[in-house]
Amino acid sequence: MSAHADGPQAPTDPAFLAWARDLCEDLWLTLGEIDPSNDFLAFLWQTFTTNGEAPSTRIAPLIQQRRIELARHYMHHFVAQARQDTGLTIEEAMSFSEPDELEPTGLTQVGNLSIQGIHRADVARDTAEAVQDYLMARYWTVWPQCPTHHLGLHPVLTDGIPQWKCSSGDHNRPMLRNDA
Repeated sequence: MSAHADGPQAPTDPAFLAWARDLCEDLWLTLGEIDPSNDFLAFLWQTFTTNGEAPSTRIAPLIQQRRIELARHYMHHFVAQARQDTGLTIEEAMSFSEPDELEPTGLTQVGNLSIQGIHRADVARDTAEAVQDYLMARYWTVWPQCPTHHLGLHPVLTDGIPQWKCSSGDHNRPMLRNDA
């Protein structure tokens, strides 16, 4: 079944929801909440309206392409932010492999860390951690630092929003600058 733009709307279309749940199960993914703020659900809805109930083997490369595009976007963002904050010459390093039976949606890496997320906020958090890891491994530099405690901040999700968390104080700081 293929849905049309003037037909039922996600996330209420039962055919779409059944397909999305089966797809996520086949690809070892978590669909997440069925609400309008779920960007992965919106991506799947667009994919469903374009491709109908296509099998997971056809959709897996599309999901990986989305993850690569998001990781690349956030890698550029966090590397630029770290360059500005530290003054260091920071390389961008990204690799990926095609989907296979061990990694049904492929493998995406920024630096040495795998980007596992499929939701924007998860990819942002994972990519921030990868840039942090690179800076520590390559330059022995803690980035970013809490302006109050001068300790490293840690990437977390707070109510689905990527933030930097200070482990010494009970405060967070926005992770994304300039509406990234």
